[in-house]
Amino acid sequence: MNGYVAFLKKEFLENIKNYRVLILFAVFLIFGLASPFLARFMPEILSAVAANMQMGSAPVALDAWEQFYKNISGVGFSAFIILFGSCMSGEYSKGALVLLVTKGLPRSAVIFAKYTVAAIFMTVCYWVGFLVTYCYTAYLWPGTMLSHVFTAAFCLWLIGFLYLSILLLGCVIFKQTFTVILFTGGIVAMMSLLEIVKPLTKCNPFLLTSKNVELISGAAPVSEFLIPASISVVLTIIGLWSATALFNRKQL
Repeated sequence: MNGYVAFLKKEFLENIKNYRVLILFAVFLIFGLASPFLARFMPEILSAVAANMQMGSAPVALDAWEQFYKNISGVGFSAFIILFGSCMSGEYSKGALVLLVTKGLPRSAVIFAKYTVAAIFMTVCYWVGFLVTYCYTAYLWPGTMLSHVFTAAFCLWLIGFLYLSILLLGCVIFKQTFTVILFTGGIVAMMSLLEIVKPLTKCNPFLLTSKNVELISGAAPVSEFLIPASISVVLTIIGLWSATALFNRKQL
């Protein structure tokens, strides 16, 4: 336990010093601000640029949330994977883990500490971006009532933990950052492709990222998200356990 706490502190300081957290925070904050702004004013911007272009219906609060989920599930989580894809490669190249492990640091403490720190930073950045979108949307569309806004946000946040467990598994299997990112992206792409298979659609964790707007609009019931959310939690645990088991056997 002492080894875990000590490595945890080291990870916190390292991620703050290398600006990884600052960049991630800026990405989520920008999307938090930009999503309602673009939803509200993009029709006016386009009409000013192209005078002959006919606009459709007036933008509504739901458009802001559609922008938010599209941005976060796409670019936001991609930035998270890219930024933390090197969380182990630096340790391998410096040989620091060999010294720490020989001095008695449990290998499991390394995996759990890295997962904990990345999960905390992801959580803080994500919910800051969400709250900014929530407040800005309420300001631009006052009095608008939407259902299950926080439930939809919780579902998207939950998938972030699964992505992180896949990322750490890749970090254990591969030593190159690019390969780790490619591995994680490949698994996520495979999950998205499985949505084509109708029998698996209702069980696919990727549904947590693709039907958030339907949940808010009332087109999809909350019950539809229960099975994918449960499977996402189970897969997260399996991914973290697999990363720990492989790392215990890996030659440093």
